[in-house]
Amino acid sequence: MSANTQRNEEEEAGPMRELVITRVFDAPRQIVFDAWTDPQQIARWWGPHHFTNENVEIEPRAGGKFNIDMRAPDGTLYPNRGTVQEVVAPERFVFTSGMPPAFEVLNTITFAEIGGKTKVTLNARVLNATGDAEMYLAGMEQGWSETLERLADVVAGPDEIATVRFFDAPRELVFRMFTEERHLAKWWGPNGFEITTFKFDMRTGGEWRFIMHGPGGTDYKNHTVYSEVVSPERIVYDHVSTPHHHTTITFSECGDKTRVAFRMGFDSAELRDNVAQKFGAIEGLQQTLGRLEEHLPNSNAQEFVISRTFNAPRDLVFSTWTDCKHLAQWWGPKGSTVLKCDNDFRPGGIFHYGLRAANGDEMYGKWVYREIVKPQRLVFISSFADADKNDAHHPMAPTWPMHTLSTILFAEEEGKTTVTVRWIPDNPTEEERKTFESAMPSMTGGWTGTFDQFDAYLSTLTK
Repeated sequence: MSANTQRNEEEEAGPMRELVITRVFDAPRQIVFDAWTDPQQIARWWGPHHFTNENVEIEPRAGGKFNIDMRAPDGTLYPNRGTVQEVVAPERFVFTSGMPPAFEVLNTITFAEIGGKTKVTLNARVLNATGDAEMYLAGMEQGWSETLERLADVVAGPDEIATVRFFDAPRELVFRMFTEERHLAKWWGPNGFEITTFKFDMRTGGEWRFIMHGPGGTDYKNHTVYSEVVSPERIVYDHVSTPHHHTTITFSECGDKTRVAFRMGFDSAELRDNVAQKFGAIEGLQQTLGRLEEHLPNSNAQEFVISRTFNAPRDLVFSTWTDCKHLAQWWGPKGSTVLKCDNDFRPGGIFHYGLRAANGDEMYGKWVYREIVKPQRLVFISSFADADKNDAHHPMAPTWPMHTLSTILFAEEEGKTTVTVRWIPDNPTEEERKTFESAMPSMTGGWTGTFDQFDAYLSTLTK
């Protein structure tokens, strides 16, 4: 082929498109390089603002996959398919991307360390494109600029952990999820964690003292002191418990979504690495924000919560809630007596009980245990029942939920134990939900009487 013929064919195909962008990131080169080659990390920042990523496959080797399914805010899925061409860690990363057969782009990313920061140079060169690709290529510069802005949000210094998450909810609502204890109790912490709060004072200069109950039975004491609470823009706090860290959370409006940016600074790079590796802090933060995302659609649902602190060690308190020889002495509303107590204490087991009220009326109930973490937590489905353990409707309220999900937490501090009861309908009808919510004042009275009986009985064991 002659040179003239080659030039004519290139002219017919249109000029080759090429984009070069340079950005400096306030993080070491290895950290920035890892953010491009680790599938879990790249899923957090790839794509323009408001996009999310699914089915991320990055194989950082020559010939490896570079596949990402990007989902737009309107739900449209854009499959990005490519191949890794070259990997020179931590200096150079070359890969193709695009939506074949519409277009294919060769991306060359170079990383240069400058005084602890990293200069990233992106060269994106269109290898081929059809007429259908015009709308995508026209937005290539803006798309890459926004993508690199998202990268800047998640890469951090050697002593930091950072991330960004977009929530499909107004900023004021998302901010409330971080500043109201009733909401934090439902989502704060990684998967499987629960919290018991001892003090909650959400304001500049205020504090939050709580225990996180791990799924394996380990408790983690937490003490947070707030240096800034600016509604609905910003929360800044120091986690003064071990490990200490300083955290800034910012909330930004992005159309009808809310952008939440976390940045956690530790006292040293070694401490940051230890927290990330030993406690899984990076994945834990992602799980925590995932739980918030799940909670937001149900944030208006009302949960019944009541707590009481007893002057007794947790092991004793837990045993008096789980052993029939104790339960028979105090269980039930004030003035009632226990006429039956059968407790198959294991996940899947049933606690079946019968109560006789002061007026002589009899009532049966049961718990079906879902989770038992001794001496920390009980989770079960509760319902009214008959004498043979069959489910039954509330004897005086036919629209009461047939089943409720109950969580009972036991937290010890300075030799005392705080018992927290959380109660919410399980798959209720709208009528059942309204009945449950309207009965909360009477539930408070009933549980207060039960706690009174328990406290009186507990005092006979601790004299």
